[in-house]
Formats: sequence, C-alpha cells, structure tokens
Amino acid sequence: MAPRFSAILASLLSLAPLGALAGPLPNFNTAAESASDVSTFDISTFISNPEAKNIVPNSYIVVYNSSFAAEDIDNHISSIRTTISRRNIEKRGTPGRFRTFSMSTTGWRAAAMDADNEMIANISSMDMVSYVEANQYVQALDLVAQANAPPGLIRLSHAKTGEDSYVFDDSAGQGITAYVVDTGILTTHEEFQGRATLEFNAIEGSPDTDENGHGSHVSGTIGGATFGVAKNVQLVGVKVLDADGGGTNADVLDGLNFVESDAQEKGVTGKAVMNMSLGGGFSQAINNAIEAIAAAGVVPVVAAGNEAQDAANTSPASSPNAITVGALDALTDERADFSNFGDVVDIYAPGVDVLSVGITSDSAEETLSGTSMASPHVAGLAAYLMSLEGLSTAKEVSDRIKELADATGATVGQNVRGTTDAIANNGNL
Repeated sequence: MAPRFSAILASLLSLAPLGALAGPLPNFNTAAESASDVSTFDISTFISNPEAKNIVPNSYIVVYNSSFAAEDIDNHISSIRTTISRRNIEKRGTPGRFRTFSMSTTGWRAAAMDADNEMIANISSMDMVSYVEANQYVQALDLVAQANAPPGLIRLSHAKTGEDSYVFDDSAGQGITAYVVDTGILTTHEEFQGRATLEFNAIEGSPDTDENGHGSHVSGTIGGATFGVAKNVQLVGVKVLDADGGGTNADVLDGLNFVESDAQEKGVTGKAVMNMSLGGGFSQAINNAIEAIAAAGVVPVVAAGNEAQDAANTSPASSPNAITVGALDALTDERADFSNFGDVVDIYAPGVDVLSVGITSDSAEETLSGTSMASPHVAGLAAYLMSLEGLSTAKEVSDRIKELADATGATVGQNVRGTTDAIANNGNL
C-alpha cells in the first residue's frame, strides 16, 4: 500500500535550517572545514539525545522551528535532500531514505534522513532547526505467550477481583475510530466482523497485513467481538513495525503523520483514539508528534513499557499529552513485575496473560503479557466512554478514566512509590 503522504511529502520537503536560504544554497561543508578528521568528529554535541541507546547508525530526525516561513523551510529541505543525494553518489554510497513530517494542527515539522556527521553538525547549527535527534529503534512491548489464560475484560467492569462477567453498555464504541499504530492488523479475522482496515504501511517491502501478530492481538483487545472492550469500534491499522516487531522512530513518525491527517480528512476528530503499544528511548520528536495528535482531536493511549524502570525515560510513555498505561495482574491487582512505573503513568490495566486475536488463522487466539496488552484495554475504554458519554478531547477522556478508577476504591498491589494506584474501570461497579 503506497503511503497516503504524497501531497504531504511534497510540502514537507520543506523543513529546513535557515542559514543561507534567501541567497545561494547553504554551504554544507562549513562544519567539515572546522573538523580536521571526520572519523573522530564528535556528533554528540550536535544532537539532543547523545545518551540514547539502540541508535540507528547515521540516521537523524531534524525538527524545525515553526516560527520560520513554510516556503523558506521547503526550500531548505529541498537543498538538503539534493546535497545528501550528491554526497552519496560521490562516495558511491546507497541513497538513504529521506522522509518529511508535518502536523498541521500545531505546525510541527520534521524530516528524517541518513546523513554523515559533518552534514548533521552543519544542519544543527542553523537557526531554522529547533533540534536534531538521533533516530532510534523501537519495539513492540509484548512479553511471553502462555496458554489458557483468563481475559482481562472482567476486571475492567468490576470494582474488585474475583468476578466472572464483563458488564458493558451495548453502544460499545459505536461511532468511534481507533487507530492502532503497531505491526498491522489481520483484517480478515472473524473477531473484527469487517470493522478493521489496514490503511497505512511505513515498512518498505512489507505486505499490507500483520506478519507478527502483535498489532492484531492489540486490536482484538480494543475492539474484537469477543475479546474487545469496545466491540463496535472501527479499527484502522497503521503499520510501523515489521515482522519482528521492530521499527524506528522515523517509521513511527510516518504513522503518526498519517493518523493526524487521516482523522481530519475523514472528519473523525473528537471521535477517535490511537493506541501505541510500542516504545524505545526518550524522544522529544515522538512526544511532540503526540502533542499534535491530541491537538487534532485524537486521544493518544500508550504503553508504559516493560523494562521495570521509570517510564519517563522512554517514549511515547513520557508524553504529557498521552494516557500512559501500566500493567497489572487482573487476578490479584498486583503490578506486573515487568511494568514501567513513575509519575508519568496515568492508569493501570490488565496486562498479564491477556487472551486475544492470533494470526495463524482467521479464528486463531493467542495469550500475551506486557504493557502492550494493558494499553489497548484503556484505548478501548476511551472509545467506549467517548461513544457513551460524548467525550471528545484527550483531557476529558483522561479525567473521566481517572474519576471512574477512583470511584472503585481499588488500589495496585506491589506498586512503586510515586506511581498512581488507579485501576481502569468502565463504571459498571
């Protein structure tokens, strides 16, 4: 499936550092002239995340200062692209992938590119550039599979553990769209009843389906007929992770750019949620993009992460504009020992032994654990409440979810100090 970005790409190749825009093309050799040996050139002083792990070699995300004119940014991006292409030819290198991103709601702009150190050093020094970030690998956040586990839905509709039914209003997310930014969706699975589509694929050379299973499992928890919280929601797959469940922040930004533009094109702003059960190191670029998603009227729900560390160290979990979800065991209400924690976590939901959709057939089931499984419970709950109560903004939804959790009086066992005790609930105590 060709990305639906052609128009946006054309205008987005407009993100550029200002230096010499009004006159001749920028001189990208300036930094090289000041560095006698490029092999020892210290790029860490020119990027915003020098301590990041799992960095994609020679791959960067350049974020632009939105106060500059769009035309100037467009011209500069074009010149950067030309210069990088020329350098690759001269060095007999393979042209790298060059992508641009634009969030119309907030005016946020960025470009992802493969470039050498001297090029990035020069770009980062330009007034038009807000910051440059090393591109990082991201990963789906599931853990091990385990057979014959109980679903987490029961816990979502009761104030305490030990109940045996899922109680819900049959509106069940009617009229709400859920974007699933993940490995794709097996749209033909019987759980989805024709309500699932895969509409964007950022992974070059990959088929328009779920090769991994993670995205389908997540989608089943959000809106499957049996396993789903919001059983009438429309599911839109946004594929940013490959068959191994891996991708990069540039791939994720591609997907987020699609979500923001697609929600506006379809007129579902204020009637949409987005789930991101993936993560990597802290990324200001990812967090900025999520800010734009929320401003566009799409409620972002994200997994806290599975490293048993402070979720503030990761993205998208650290985004202040997202609802960040930690994992607990639905049978005991104890925090899952793998779940990230800290004051950026907004809510806990079932994330241990969660039964949902598999991809080996159109009726397959699979049980997984992880904050990846907790997040879609809350994304489904967000869709459920938006449909039932007419909520439309990320703040309204977040506040309501916390209010319903507080009303149960339930708390998280084995929790980490400084982390919320709130457990997600749909209000049917």
